[in-house]
Amino acid sequence: MLITYLHGFASNPDVWQSQPKGYAPKLDLSDLKKECARLGGELPDNTTLVGWSMGGMLALKMALDFPNKIKSLVLVSTSPKFVAGDDYPCGLSPVILRKIRKDIKRGGIVVFHHLAFKDDRFPGKEIVSIDKAIQELDELERIDLREALNKIKVPTLIIHGEKDEICLPSAAEYLHNRIAGSRLVILKDVWHAPQLEVPEKFNACLKEFIGHAA
Repeated sequence: MLITYLHGFASNPDVWQSQPKGYAPKLDLSDLKKECARLGGELPDNTTLVGWSMGGMLALKMALDFPNKIKSLVLVSTSPKFVAGDDYPCGLSPVILRKIRKDIKRGGIVVFHHLAFKDDRFPGKEIVSIDKAIQELDELERIDLREALNKIKVPTLIIHGEKDEICLPSAAEYLHNRIAGSRLVILKDVWHAPQLEVPEKFNACLKEFIGHAA
């Protein structure tokens, strides 16, 4: 079984340095539909997708669009819809998103890195232009995969940090309640990047899940 790792916004494949070996492509997250089609053409059958943050959204879309290629799914610190609304309280406040966008325009992508990576020594921080960051933020704001969640039939593990302030833990609960048979692991005292913050715990969860899904 091949493991394919999908990084998130303003990051790169180095966020997966501490995980079991697998395929970790460099992603363009400015158009998830286009990137999904590109990756779908590359992936072999019997793939386990591990997607973090916005990469988790891409993993969800790939599981929907290429169900015959995806063996199992691991969703890390992600959400089916990033921004909260009247019918979805599990997302980030639009006010906070506007502030993030404004701060990035003023201070560059390192502003977001300080939010997502709790330790400056963590690998995987991608330096992208302000224009590129705003383009990907716009795509992030548009994505809404909620109504398709009940179509996901592969074994699914959801891993989320208890203290995540970017993708809220309630989003993980939302996913768990709508993906049949999914397993949810909430990691105590962990923020947005559990694969970097607590790699041993994260890898233990991942290996156990993959062993059962094999």
